[in-house]
Amino acid sequence: MAERRPTMRELIQRRRRFVGRRQEMAAFRENFAVPPEDAAHHFLFHVRGDAGVGKTTLLRQLENTAREHRALTASVDESVNSVPEVMAAISAQFAQAGHPLKSFDKLLATYRQRRHEADAAAQQPAAPQPPEGAAGGPQPSAASAFAVRAGLVGLGMVPGVGALAGAAEPDRVAQAADRARAKLSARLRSHDDVDLVMSPLDALTPAFLRDVGEVAASVPWVAWFFDTYERTGPLLDLWLRDVMFEGRYGSLPANAVVTLAGQGTLAPRCWADYADLVVDLPLVPFTEAEARQLLTAKGVADEQVIEVVLRLTGGLPVLVSMLAEARPTTPEAVGDPSGTAVERFLKWVSDETHRSVALAAALPRRLDEDVFAAAVGEEAAELYGWLRSLPFAADSSGRCRYHEVVRTAMLRLQRNQSPQAWRARHLRLADAFAGWQREIEESLEGDGKWEHERWLDCRLEEAYHRLCANPEAALRAELRAYLGVYLDHASVSWERRWMRMLLEVGRDCGVESVRAWGERFLAGSNVSEVATTMTLLIDEVGQDERALATAFALRSTARAHMDELEGALADAERALELDADSDRAHAARGYTYLGMERYEQALESLDRALELDPDSAWALSRRGEVNSLLGRFEEALADLTRSCDLDDGSAWTVSTRGLVHHAIRDYDSALADFTRALEITPKWAWAHAERAATYRMLGRYEESLADAERSIELGSDHAGFSHIHALRNLDRYEEAISAADGYLASHPDDQGALAERGEAYRMTDRFQEALADFGRAIEIEPSYVFALVRRGQTYQHIGRLGEALADFDTALSADPDDAWVPANRGALRLRLGEDKAALADLDRALGLDPDDLQALEARARCHRRAGRYAEAATDIERATALDGQDLDIASERAMLVSRTAGLPEARERWIAFEALLEEHGGQWDAQARVAAPIVSRAALGDGAGAERLVAELTATRPYWEIVDDVIRALDDLAQCPGADPTLLAALRAPLAELRASLDHGRTALG
Repeated sequence: MAERRPTMRELIQRRRRFVGRRQEMAAFRENFAVPPEDAAHHFLFHVRGDAGVGKTTLLRQLENTAREHRALTASVDESVNSVPEVMAAISAQFAQAGHPLKSFDKLLATYRQRRHEADAAAQQPAAPQPPEGAAGGPQPSAASAFAVRAGLVGLGMVPGVGALAGAAEPDRVAQAADRARAKLSARLRSHDDVDLVMSPLDALTPAFLRDVGEVAASVPWVAWFFDTYERTGPLLDLWLRDVMFEGRYGSLPANAVVTLAGQGTLAPRCWADYADLVVDLPLVPFTEAEARQLLTAKGVADEQVIEVVLRLTGGLPVLVSMLAEARPTTPEAVGDPSGTAVERFLKWVSDETHRSVALAAALPRRLDEDVFAAAVGEEAAELYGWLRSLPFAADSSGRCRYHEVVRTAMLRLQRNQSPQAWRARHLRLADAFAGWQREIEESLEGDGKWEHERWLDCRLEEAYHRLCANPEAALRAELRAYLGVYLDHASVSWERRWMRMLLEVGRDCGVESVRAWGERFLAGSNVSEVATTMTLLIDEVGQDERALATAFALRSTARAHMDELEGALADAERALELDADSDRAHAARGYTYLGMERYEQALESLDRALELDPDSAWALSRRGEVNSLLGRFEEALADLTRSCDLDDGSAWTVSTRGLVHHAIRDYDSALADFTRALEITPKWAWAHAERAATYRMLGRYEESLADAERSIELGSDHAGFSHIHALRNLDRYEEAISAADGYLASHPDDQGALAERGEAYRMTDRFQEALADFGRAIEIEPSYVFALVRRGQTYQHIGRLGEALADFDTALSADPDDAWVPANRGALRLRLGEDKAALADLDRALGLDPDDLQALEARARCHRRAGRYAEAATDIERATALDGQDLDIASERAMLVSRTAGLPEARERWIAFEALLEEHGGQWDAQARVAAPIVSRAALGDGAGAERLVAELTATRPYWEIVDDVIRALDDLAQCPGADPTLLAALRAPLAELRASLDHGRTALG
């Protein structure tokens, strides 16, 4: 069928929806007319320009253009945090357009699952162990002490970098964490799984490119768009270069076009060799024609109004658009049509002295009376009151500040008119702020100035004005001060103010180098950027050995955090060559040795760092980590507690201590630590997930559920298992199934979630679905004890006893030290009539756990049936003492008295059992609650009541095990003194027929 042609109205609307940028649009559009094989075809476009110039708007229009040429498109912005997230975002958009990347999506799901497994394995020990120091008990696994570094984002992982280290790079940190977990826990099943978790890009990217290639073969074009690339570039540069040009993982198909949009130029270190392949689309303010077109489109038609807007905005799209939105109809609505911007702002000021004062007062970032006097000179100081009355000077409590648009225009005018006067005025202001600092210092002791708010303000303003006066020289001095002074003394909040100040200097003075440093510092949101920034600082600070040592030490820590361990060690050694007593360098070397698993050397370096600086909270925290990995949990907790005392705001340290407490099964202390971490960082999804797991271990399922739901709400799936587990343990089975359905949609191979859903199915008598889930979980992990035992129990429910026994055998081989497994196998063997083997299993279970209620009840039953009444009484009384509300125990207790003393003597016990059943019947499912009173009614001689219950039970078509349990109990009752054989036979007959009808679900017991 021929493609429908657009109507005239559609074409006109399409042309009018975007104003300007015709040249850039044309270059992009024309590229689709050139086949990829032609040398004139372009594969990479780069849109760049300052904020407000219209990059994002243009990018949207370029994407529309690509779609008009039937391109399959995907766009990404700064919301992504890792390369796998970028690939996932592209895949999701392709899928929405009907072109899923199936193989990649499957591998991505596996990657996420393996990451989840590694996290889960590190949270819990493989099998219960006695606490450290308990007789015969091995040390708890150190692996569980350090789960999920990937979750510890933004918590000061790089010491001493302050505001620069906003967060840890998720992808690289996740690799390092999962590798450590894999080595320590040995829970991942294959080398492929370990490789996938350790090096996700090497595994995921080839699959991604293969699928993209297949999809590209079915469409004319594939187009990717990356907005705000100034932020995502440090994360994506190397990967995107490798994908497009270097073929490390494969290559993009030839009909793919990539467009980047950011503020600056592309990083030369990455793209320099391919600069000739990049179509550079620099955006400048609108031309007059483009600005007029936009104004006309907005309904601004008056020529005088248009001229005022053009002069006032300089053609900057965001300003043109802003003024146009008001739709001014007269020149007065926007200002004086004959003046410049500054003249417009000063149109009320006719006196030249006053005009000069107003211009000079624009130099400080903010004004009070003293700063004003320093800016304009004592002879004009009395004009401060007048200045505060000007319409563009916002006044607050004696201080005022120019409107930013006004100040920007005045700064530009003065900088261009007289550079020498500009420099002299700024130096005068810098000297004034330096003098005020000295006055403050005279009244302070030691380093108190770094906590004095006024001194800190003056220090910042002095730096601002010296940078404005002499940018290059002052910049080097400030960078040295950052490394040598600020990192050791200034608060993180002040450092961020200092970084924003650099940005303002670059903007106010038009100095790209200073502006770039401000942006670089403020954008330093991952350890990769920290390493890059330190590299640049090393080149910038010259021969200042102390500053160089700090930069090398910080780069060492960042590299170690990214697993670039050899480079990290070299940096630490270089830092120590420059400054042998640098505590930061010794700590960095210790952290690197930690990553290399050279724990004794790590301790030596961290010990030396702490000799030099005993109060280094970061070094104490790292030494605590090393001690825990060496199994020295007491020393680890001492270090971590001391670190917390020094820095009670470190969520990283307190959560690490929580993981150590979790490792030694001190769940109450772990709970307190995770709660403290969440007080510090309330929206930390990972900590909510960890606290949910801790609540789960304490059996506090309501609280576990609340934390798990909060973690999920915050965007993490780390708590998915805890969420399902809590719902299931709260008997909210349908909700648990629904939660598992949602979680398994994105984690289809999570054996824990499969087993939890299987258990919810089992508890709601949906046995075939339960068997399917347990079977899938066991297929993924053949030695998964929980799934094996639960599947065995499910087989028991439907009478497939041979398969149940096989599952229990496998579970016991997988974990011979878990009392739960022989307790279940013993109970099954008792059902099969293998009393001797059953007794051996039950003895084994109680040897492992003397308080196992299931084993105590089953062994009491075994002893009773063998006539060992004293032993039966000992077991059942112990079980009753442990849990007097357990229905199985109460029933066996009544049966034992019936067998030894006769039914009349046991009457009170059976009445007590029925009262307990009425109060706590929720322990059993609905069918069991109907079946249980059949025995008690028969024991109490209520034949009619028992027969009514048999009919009711038969009508419900119960599962096989329920019927078999009642028949066996009636047979036991028949052996009791005082039993009515006729009644019991009458009750047994229909139940035996019912069991026979259910036997088709059983397997032969060879």
